[in-house]
Amino acid sequence: MLKKCLMIFVLLYGTLSATAAVQYMTVELKSGEKFSFLLADKPIVTYANGDLSVNGSPTTSYAISGVKNYHFTEKNETGLSSVSAETLRIVSLDDNSIGIQNAPASAKAILFTATGGVASTAVVDASGSATLVLPRQKGLYLLSVGELTIKLIRK
Repeated sequence: MLKKCLMIFVLLYGTLSATAAVQYMTVELKSGEKFSFLLADKPIVTYANGDLSVNGSPTTSYAISGVKNYHFTEKNETGLSSVSAETLRIVSLDDNSIGIQNAPASAKAILFTATGGVASTAVVDASGSATLVLPRQKGLYLLSVGELTIKLIRK
């Protein structure tokens, strides 16, 4: 009985260890380029109009004819450092606004001008997201979200 339980434990542990190592989905193009996506971010892969698209973004859409394969790996094959699913992200939504993701709920997001004036404000929602309107003027800005402050340059 003990031997049987030990054998089941070893098999179960080996199975869990093998599946726990897979952390990335990598899209490999025929050109040799590779793009890795962290599985913790729960990437959504769709096929439409001859394209393989990850998360519905035009920047992560690839013509099916140019895709060699996509596979799951233990490491990031792009050679770039990965960003955790919990890392604060600032994304460009369009020419007039930026989005904030993974911020603490109810935190204030404030965009300051280089002279210290307030250019835009928003409150982070329960999902950790907020949208800030960008000033039309090019220049240096400071973005404060909770306890974090970063420099933004509008070109």
